[in-house]
This record gives sequence, C-alpha cells and structure tokens, in this order.
Amino acid sequence: MKPRTRADGLPPTKSEAAFERLVATFGVPRNAAPPSPAAAFLDELYAKSDAFLDRDPYASIGDSFGFNTKIVGVTFEGRQDLIGGLQPGAELELVRQPDNAFDPNAVAVHFGRLQLGFVRKPIAARIAPNIDAGERYRAEVRHITGGGTRSAGVNIWVTRERPEPVREGTGQRAHAGDVQRALLGERPLRDAQRAVLERVASGRNTLAVLGTGRGKSLCFQLPAAIGALERDAKTIVLYPLRALANDQYEALIRRLEPLGLRIFRANGAIDAGERAALMDALESGAWDIVCTTPEFMHFHVDRFTNERSRPALLVVDEAHHLIESTHRPAYGRVADVMRKLGSPQVLALTATAGDDVFAGIRRELAIDAWVIDPTIRENLTVVEARGVTNKVDYIRRNIDAEGKAIVYCNSRTEATKVAEKLRTTLGDIVAFYHAGVGSAERLQVEQFFRAGTIRVIVATSAFGEGVDLPDVRDVFLYHLNFDITEFNQQSGRAGRDGAPAQIHLLFGERDRNINDFILERDAPPLHTLRNIYREMKKIAGPSTGSGQAMIRMTYADIASAIDLGDKVADKTIGSAVRIFTDANLLEMSEDDDGRYVRFLEVNGKVDLTQNERFAEGEAERESFKQFCELVLKAAPDVLQTIINRPIYPSNVPHMR
Repeated sequence: MKPRTRADGLPPTKSEAAFERLVATFGVPRNAAPPSPAAAFLDELYAKSDAFLDRDPYASIGDSFGFNTKIVGVTFEGRQDLIGGLQPGAELELVRQPDNAFDPNAVAVHFGRLQLGFVRKPIAARIAPNIDAGERYRAEVRHITGGGTRSAGVNIWVTRERPEPVREGTGQRAHAGDVQRALLGERPLRDAQRAVLERVASGRNTLAVLGTGRGKSLCFQLPAAIGALERDAKTIVLYPLRALANDQYEALIRRLEPLGLRIFRANGAIDAGERAALMDALESGAWDIVCTTPEFMHFHVDRFTNERSRPALLVVDEAHHLIESTHRPAYGRVADVMRKLGSPQVLALTATAGDDVFAGIRRELAIDAWVIDPTIRENLTVVEARGVTNKVDYIRRNIDAEGKAIVYCNSRTEATKVAEKLRTTLGDIVAFYHAGVGSAERLQVEQFFRAGTIRVIVATSAFGEGVDLPDVRDVFLYHLNFDITEFNQQSGRAGRDGAPAQIHLLFGERDRNINDFILERDAPPLHTLRNIYREMKKIAGPSTGSGQAMIRMTYADIASAIDLGDKVADKTIGSAVRIFTDANLLEMSEDDDGRYVRFLEVNGKVDLTQNERFAEGEAERESFKQFCELVLKAAPDVLQTIINRPIYPSNVPHMR
C-alpha cells in the first residue's frame, strides 16, 4: 500500500508514512501479497535518516586508527597523585567496563593496574562496540597539563591495533585464495585481467588499457594484497583526485582489511589524527597499501624512502593524466618520484590512451609490457534528459518495472530527500545510501539490493566502489559529477551483465554552480585563503609581551565571526588552517584551556601554494572545469562512446 497524500496536498511525513504502512497490515486478505521483507528495515532506516545526516565530530572515530583525546575523571579518587608520576610516552591500556552503572559504553584508562580515569563519553560510544567485537586499543601519554595550583590533566594518543592477517574463523594466515574470493567472489577472471596479472607477476612494468567496468582495479588489488601477505611487499596507488582515492580506500578497507591488510589514504583532506597514524606507519613500515595523489607524493616522497617503507609496486591509476594534465606539475614529477623510491615495479591503468598518450605513458614509466582490451559495451545507451525540470518525476516514470536502478546525488542530504520522495509512490523498494549511514545498515541495503528486494538505491559516490552488481538496468545521474573519471565509473555500473541498460543524464547548467560552491568550500582558492588569514589575524589581535596572538574558537565560530559569505564554512576554515600550518604561519596545539591556533612570526613572503592540500584543491577545480566543457555540451552519442569503449592506439598489438 502506498502512503496517501495529505489533505494539504503535501506528501506524508516520515511518521505518517510509517503509520500508514502499519495500518495497512491490519485485516489483510489471505490472498494479498505479503509485505516486503525489507519494509521493517526501511522504516527503521528512514526513521534514523536525520541522525545519519548529523555531522557528529566523533562519527568517524570508530573507524580511525589513531586520535588525540583527554582523560576525563582525573580529579576523583586520588588520581591526581597518580598523574604526578606519569611521563610523556608512558604506555597506557584501555579497559572496557560494560557493567558501569553510569555508562554502558564506559572505557577506562589504566596505567598498569591503576585506573587514571575514562575516555570521553562520546568517544567511548564509538569505540566500545569495536572493543566488544575483539579489537584492541593502546594509548600513550602525550602531554601532562596543569599542575601547581591547578588540577593536572593528561592528553593521550590512542591507537587502534590492526588485525593480524589470518583467515576468518580458522586462525590460519590468509593466502592468495582468500584474497581472490574477497575481491571476486566466485566469478572467474576476464581474459584481459588474467593477462595483466601474468605480466605483473613476472615483474614487468605493465600498462593496462581497459574500458570502464572491465575490472581495472582488480589488476592492482590482487597483486598488492598477495604481495603484502606473502612477501610483506608494499604498494602505492596514485589517483588523479583525492575523492577517487578515498572511494578506493573505503572499498579496500571493506574487502581486504579483514584479511589483515594495513591500508591507508594519504592526501591533504585527512584529519590530524589520521595523518599522525599515517606518518607513524610510514616511519615504522607498518603499512601495506597507500591510496594517494601525485601532489602528496611530491611533497612527502622522502617518507617512503626509508628501508621499512620502500614500495615494491607503484600503481598509476587513470595514467593518461601523466600526459594530458600538463597543468599539474606533480604529474610531471612522477618519474622523479619513481627514481627516489628506488624504481619500483610499475602498473599503469587507463581507459584512455590514444597514440600520443600511449607512447608518453610508456616513456614516462619505462613500460615494457601492455594489455589492451578492445571490448565495446554495446548494451549501454545514454539517455538525454539534461536540464529536465522535475527530476524525481522523471525517475518515477523511467524506472524499469522489474530491474534495479541507482540514482547518484552529490550530497547526503539530497540523496536522503530524493529517496524519501521516491518511496512515497514506489513503496518499499527504495533506500538511500551514503557514508554517514552506519556500516551495518549499509551492508543490509547492499544485501537487499543484491537480492532484488530493494530495487532502487539513491546514493552518493560512496555506493559502487567495491560493490560489484551485474544487473543494474538504469543509472540516473541526478547531479553533475565532479570529474570525467567519476562520471565514467558511475555510468559504467549499468548493465555489467551484458543485458541492455541505460544511463540517464538529469544534470544541467544549474548543477555546475552547486559543484563550484562545494569545491570552493572544501578547497578554498588563494584569494579566499588570504582573506581568511587577514580576518583571523584581526580576531586574534596583536601579539603581546607574554606571547604571540592566538585564537580559541571552533572553526564554525571563526567562520561566523569573519563573515566572508556562505562560501566560507567550518570546513573551509579547517582546510585553511591546515594550509597555514604547513606554511608555518600558524601552529595548532592544546593546553589546560583546550585547543588553540597561534600565529607565528613571519619573515618575508609566504607561498601558500607549496603544499599538497592547496595543490589537490586546485587540481579538483581544474578537473571540474574541463569536465564541464565536455559533459554539458557533448551530444549523447559522444558521451556514450566515452563510456562504453576504451581509447587505444592504432597499429599496436593488443598484448605484449
């Protein structure tokens, strides 16, 4: 039963829709179709939609492998005397207290047998389920604050220990067969994939030219994972944009981390805790795969040159950027990065390598073997709907009666709203999916979608990478993508079973403005950075005899106080502060009164462009500009050609 329209003509609220479905279960005739197996799950999913959108500052801490925090409760039960004997670097233990009368998620902090206090309650709520599931955490003292007439405090660094590389449920070490099952399930390798893997296994520098949806990622995932498990070999994977690196990182974490693989991402957008954990891993060599950008590698290549962190394999994804992205200096330095890394084996992957690009990649990366898969996915059709005024109504009218569909949106909020609107008329076959949704709920959505109980998923780019589904009949691109690679990837998720499938273009020129707005908020350009620095300096005031000027405000409060318009939000301030810190304009620290940023003395001109955070942001803006020139103007048949076939050189054998 579909929820009724309200008397005021508006769709029902979430609670009204849930009530309607409940009422519909009373007095159901014996021969009526039973309610969807997903109905109860979807009621609960939509009921929690607002919570999934809540940007809880601790939301990701359960997935983090390192974070700073302060021990609470240190002023009780004589604990001040215990703290007096602590030194920075002292090792501590986190101990679960599930029977704690005040907090069932309580996590105590111990120094030996002595309890110093507790992990903060919102953090404990995120890590307690991990500890209960068998994961281990360790901690060490970073700073002792206060003392004298003030109560002493303890700042600690908490590290989540990586799982051992063992086969699930056996206690035995994972091996190649486990990796292949984790990545492929029971599906066989394609001929082109097998040919690439053979060349990589033989140690040759290899270029793979495979079209969208033909399994390029597996060609590096499999040898990287097997190499790590069998030889402790390390792999660096270069992506053109940090968003693509992040998507691949999430997919690898889901599939390979349970086997014990130590996977990191390295770019300018990761937070301080994740960055510290990454740097510790690079120093100790405790990593297996790093997903990164050319900009990060250019500025941090020395971190990978010690004997413990030298990679055995360098993967260059979307390798055509080496030749085509002349506006990005970091791509011109990849060959130099290779030399500094000790000339590791190279695997280059792309769907776009005409004569000049093919030759250029071979030259830059010393390629001596290649595989070209000329397969054309003739089952795909691009449907022109750019600029359609009522996108939701279009989707309703064009959903396949029996098939599955993915609707891609650019934000969590929009994905949720569109799903809610579609559900009012399509019923319990529609779910939303984004990175804010809990991992258990995301897994359940995937399972229902795979089984066909849920047939429409409205998602951000978080859905798809690592979720290989063959029978998607329609992909609706609700918003404009940010780059051609994301456009190809999302489009290419239609019709992987070879049956007819459609890619519907619903975006238009108006969406370009939305993306420009998002990009400027996330990665402020140079003129915005200068304005932010100037206004923050005004808030801090002049330096005094007791020290340099500082600010003790949240990023959200700073954004509100400097009033530079709606393109400057808390996330913008966070990005700017990290860039200023890299440029030695600011330092971030913590004392008895909490966190602060302090302005440093500046001598001479400072170049804000010389760090990976700024360079990655500029790359994203330029990539989006070039993408818009193509995708907003090209005819559907041109875009279809880009999606359904690789570009490869003429007069070159398909394999060598």
